[in-house]
Formats: sequence, C-alpha cells, structure tokens
Amino acid sequence: MPKRYIYVVFTSTPYKTGTFIRAVTRYPYNHVSVSLDPEVKTLYSYARHYKNAPFYGGFVRESILRYRNDGKTALIKVCALPVTEKRWEKAKEYIETLERNADDLVYNMFSAALFPFKKKVKIKNSFTCVEFSVNFIKKFVFLPFLEKNKFCSIKSLASNLEKFTVYEGSADRFISGADWNGDTFPEDKGYWFRIQKTVGNNKRLVEKLVKGE
Repeated sequence: MPKRYIYVVFTSTPYKTGTFIRAVTRYPYNHVSVSLDPEVKTLYSYARHYKNAPFYGGFVRESILRYRNDGKTALIKVCALPVTEKRWEKAKEYIETLERNADDLVYNMFSAALFPFKKKVKIKNSFTCVEFSVNFIKKFVFLPFLEKNKFCSIKSLASNLEKFTVYEGSADRFISGADWNGDTFPEDKGYWFRIQKTVGNNKRLVEKLVKGE
C-alpha cells in the first residue's frame, strides 16, 4: 500500500489577475500547485515572485498564506495522489533540484497568452502553473489521461483528478499556524526593480525561444 501522497492544489486566488482569469475561463479555479505536505502549508508552482510584480514569475515556493489577501481567503481544492515511499523521495529530490536552479526557471508567458487557443509553447525550464503541475505529476504518477492529452487546462486536470479529492473549501483550514517559510511574495518591491526584473525575465524567455531550448 502507498505510504505517501503528492498533493495537487487548485486555487481561486484572491487577486485581480486571478479574478480576470476566472472571468475569461468561467471556471472557479485559476491556479494550481503541487505539495508534498499533508497540511499543504508549503506548495510549489510557477507563479509571480512578489505580490506587486504580477508579470515577473518563475518557479516559486508558495506559502499557503498567499491565498489570503485583503480579508479574502481563497477557495481551494486538494487532490491526494498516492505514491510509494521511493517515488515520494524522488519527488522531494526533484523539488530540491528546482529550488537550487530557480534562477533559470522562468514563467512561460507565451503559453499563458496562447491558453485561450488551447496551444502551448515548449521552452526549456519554462512553464505556466498548470504545465508545471502536469509535468511534475507525470514524473511520479502514471495517469493515462495525461499521457494521451497534449494540452491540459486547469479545468480538465481538476476534472480528471476528481476521484482523488480530499478537501474542497476555504484555505482557512490550512492557514492557521502557517508562516511564509522562504516565500518572497509579501516583499514590497519598488517600481524600477519590478520593471527591470519583468523586462529581464521576458528577455530571457525570448532568448530561450530563439535558441530553441
């Protein structure tokens, strides 16, 4: 019997960008992360690095505290995918490798822009949140629907993981006792810092695309 689980967490983030995405997709969840923690206080995804820099993103360690903003708490859906101890340890090692190389892991703005057309742009070490989650799951869990589909939306991923759902409701249940634990999200960055990082991030993304990485 499996001793461990990989958790996939769908979120209705309480920010303007999340509200906009949900309006476009007409689906209650706009973000997805993975976690190795049963309390899902620490998650991993491709998202913004700082709250006030929405277009500067990459691989991030997310605190569950991201999911509360201005008195609003996110609605979340948690799915638990059973894995062996060995696969869980491999997943943990993979996360540690990503954290060591986080500077080279850039959010894939091109795939995000083409999402309404059900297209994605493959760029080395560059993902959207759902691309990363799908890629992560495929490394450690065999799920036939992921092997068959070249494009996967948050909605289709959530739908296919429905039988693994262990919780759906307010993130308040998990926020108690949580801390930021290395998540840079709440740091308030200045205007020029945000501009430079956003431009630099997208420049690197274009360079990767041109080089065919």
